[in-house]
Amino acid sequence: MNKSFVTGILILTASAGTPLFAQNQNDEVAQLKQRVAQLEKQVQEMSQLLEPLKAQHAVDNRRKSLREQFDRKMSKDSQKYSREQLQEAEELYQVANQKWGTPEANESLQKMIAKYPDINRTGCAILYLAQKSQGDDRAKYLRDCIEKFNDCFYGDGVQVGVYARYLLAGDCRSKGDSAKAATLENEIKTQFAEAVDHSGNLLVDSLKTVTK
Repeated sequence: MNKSFVTGILILTASAGTPLFAQNQNDEVAQLKQRVAQLEKQVQEMSQLLEPLKAQHAVDNRRKSLREQFDRKMSKDSQKYSREQLQEAEELYQVANQKWGTPEANESLQKMIAKYPDINRTGCAILYLAQKSQGDDRAKYLRDCIEKFNDCFYGDGVQVGVYARYLLAGDCRSKGDSAKAATLENEIKTQFAEAVDHSGNLLVDSLKTVTK
């Protein structure tokens, strides 16, 4: 073996134990740790920037899915009634939207319900009447929404039967019937976790606020 090569190895080996060599190693390790920390910070910042986009994507997908369910329900109505009949039902329903809370609105909805008792908009109409009623009438309308019109949808994705559960649960809590309220709220959490209010917010998130 080349004598100078062996000598070089011996010198390198010896120098590895010197304070200067150890200090260089410590400096390199410190630089690596600093670089790793910087990269981790960058990844975290990027993740925080992407989080709102992910949340919005989830909202958009949910809204699309709920809108599709509304469209399917409306399509089924066209198999039972003519276009002219459904247009009349929609016009009667829209009176309530335009004149919310007036006697004329209630009269128009009652007429629509009597003439078209089995279409998607009927569920929306009864939920409307429930929200404008009090006492036993309100409770009856809400139960009808749950039992007879659960799968009806508004165009904004609100499911009639689920929102009726939400409202009825609130009424029960205000009257001190926490057991009945908890039953209704549990149904929403376990069976309708994707249900929304008219602002697009998840009902389960609203329940977390209410029950705290």
